[in-house]
Amino acid sequence: MVNQRISPMLKLVLSIGLFSGASGVTAAPGEESIARGEEVYSQQCAACHQAGGEGIPGSFPPQKELAANIFNASGGIGGRDYLAHVLQYGLTGPINVDGTAYNGNMPAWGGSLSDQQIADVLNYVLTAFGNRERISPDFQPYTADEVSALSGKDLSGKDVHQLRQAVMATDEQSSGSAASQDASATGTAAKVSLEQAVPEPIYAAVQNSGVVERFPSKSTWPGVEGAHYTALSPDGKQLMVSGFKTGNVYIMNTDNGEIQASFPIGKVVQGVKVSPDGRYGLAVATTLGEIAVIDMETQSLVKKVNVGDTPHNIIFNEDSSLAYVTLQGEGALAVVDMTTLDKQRDIPTPGLDSPHNIDISEDGRRLWIRDFVGHVGVLDLDSEKVLKVFKVGAGHGGIDVIPNSRYVATGAISASRVTVIDADSLTVVANPEVGTGPHGVRASADGRYLYASVTADNLITVIDVESLQVVRQEPVDGKFPFWVAVPGNP
Repeated sequence: MVNQRISPMLKLVLSIGLFSGASGVTAAPGEESIARGEEVYSQQCAACHQAGGEGIPGSFPPQKELAANIFNASGGIGGRDYLAHVLQYGLTGPINVDGTAYNGNMPAWGGSLSDQQIADVLNYVLTAFGNRERISPDFQPYTADEVSALSGKDLSGKDVHQLRQAVMATDEQSSGSAASQDASATGTAAKVSLEQAVPEPIYAAVQNSGVVERFPSKSTWPGVEGAHYTALSPDGKQLMVSGFKTGNVYIMNTDNGEIQASFPIGKVVQGVKVSPDGRYGLAVATTLGEIAVIDMETQSLVKKVNVGDTPHNIIFNEDSSLAYVTLQGEGALAVVDMTTLDKQRDIPTPGLDSPHNIDISEDGRRLWIRDFVGHVGVLDLDSEKVLKVFKVGAGHGGIDVIPNSRYVATGAISASRVTVIDADSLTVVANPEVGTGPHGVRASADGRYLYASVTADNLITVIDVESLQVVRQEPVDGKFPFWVAVPGNP
């Protein structure tokens, strides 16, 4: 059973409709397919939609008793094909479910799940959570061949949103299309050149294309299916990358993108980080509740440390003696002693039930924590107390303490803005529009520019930290840029 707290397992959004479907009980698809689909759902979907399919109001729509309604819809391409498209190509734009508005950004899963896995999870969801009794009596289970036949259409999440409007024939158009909502961001004229905006190389993990792209040269390096989180060594010569699709963590040479080593960590690999002294790299094995410790010089796996329920990401203190690991399943941080390579204790994070990403202040006295559902908290390490919790953009995102600055920035994958917080006054000072689905945020080492990986619009958006204005938006070569690594700002 999946923990009822939010786990770090990546989201799998099935867009839910408002129509009342035909009632009736249908024969279940093959039990083997349902069982496989339940496993995929627990690993990849329950983080957002919850183990019981109830979702999180305003952030992630429910599956419970509603997924069948959209399957039964007959407008446009029909609910059956539409649901498969949502999983294959994602969904970006405003929807309304039983009077609750959602304006999110679901990633495309066609590059991360196999055709069989997509068929299995559809069969599971459509026969679970009270949907079996609502689905059309002539329902036939999805097959891998059917999903395969629907692939290769090169649709975007915004295209799927348009298909939804035809399928459901609802009044969601009144909320405004995703394209119109973010036009001001994606149409921003470049105010600086790419070379000015990126004076030192940065590295974007382009998840659905399985590549790492280096800027400003725009070199793309393949070989990491589901490239997810990235982290640079202090000397900038090595790049750690977590492979969402493979369950491996990789070490790449930043001169040429060559993969120097790879390590199987677990079914779901999330955050990676290299210690400030360059000795160890850590990688999170979410479903196992572990972090893997890798010796960066010998490129060998040293130890796996059990840290707690559904860990997600990591930050080190300045002297590399401690690592702090977010525990989404416990509402806490695990503290790991990097001398003994053992867990010391937990630090609770009240007000942040699902701590997700994390950074540390330059003086090492405060931790800044981004949760899974639209909040940021600041924790004082002397007292181990949460000083304040801020409401920020919907969904999850990265967080960065901007060097040589008083600002902290956070992304929001279910919104279109980056939120900037003044760390001195503990107030939100700006919410610049950057495009749909900003997740990773990292500033240049001098604090001049902030880079946001914009997942739905396939952009790296550059913000001038002094003016807090967007000064450039650079397309990536691929789809779903999830994270960005910047030298000098781990």
